[in-house]
Amino acid sequence: MRTVFVILYLSLLGLYLFVETGDSFRRRAVNKILLSSLFLFFGQFWFWTNGYAQGWSFLALVGLFYACMGDALLLFSFGAGSAAFLVANLCFIGYTFCTLWYGGAFPGALIWLVLGLVLFFGLFFWATATRWIDLGKMKVAALFYLLSVFLHGIMGLLAALYLPGAHTLLLGIGLALFMIADHFLVIYRFKTKNKRALRANTACYFLGMMLVALSFSVLP
Repeated sequence: MRTVFVILYLSLLGLYLFVETGDSFRRRAVNKILLSSLFLFFGQFWFWTNGYAQGWSFLALVGLFYACMGDALLLFSFGAGSAAFLVANLCFIGYTFCTLWYGGAFPGALIWLVLGLVLFFGLFFWATATRWIDLGKMKVAALFYLLSVFLHGIMGLLAALYLPGAHTLLLGIGLALFMIADHFLVIYRFKTKNKRALRANTACYFLGMMLVALSFSVLP
């Protein structure tokens, strides 16, 4: 089943990279919703069948759902889509934090988390202070959102590092790609309208969500 999922998913992703910047909204919408539905369906299926359905693990299930909702809503409203993704980010933060906590990764992982946060805030305030990127009135909202996606990305990587296993490795790389994708999106919307930045966002995000879904296809 994993092979079928990966082949179908990558085929649709390859197609979406072409239609995303085209003139047909219908093709773009159908393709994107199919991609999102695939990672949601298979992620949920494996979640329920491989023994993840217990306790705080349900946060990941909710995160997958709101990521799928965010993809659909972004087709019509950037604000509504961003709100859905924010909920997804918070759910993934909760899931990765609990994974680290109950896996015994703290306090070792905490040192790297703090260093990562220092780097994040330093780069964000440098980029906005020097006007390398102009967020305008959305500066506070962008800071909060990017912080949320950074947290689940860095904690996913720490889970892969401190708690080695197929699930944490796939999850960590997937969430890290999700994190990178949103930074490309910010660059595209507020720095340049170069289509390569948009395609980089799309490729990183959907590959990341594919890996997150696949992480539940292995036993915990």
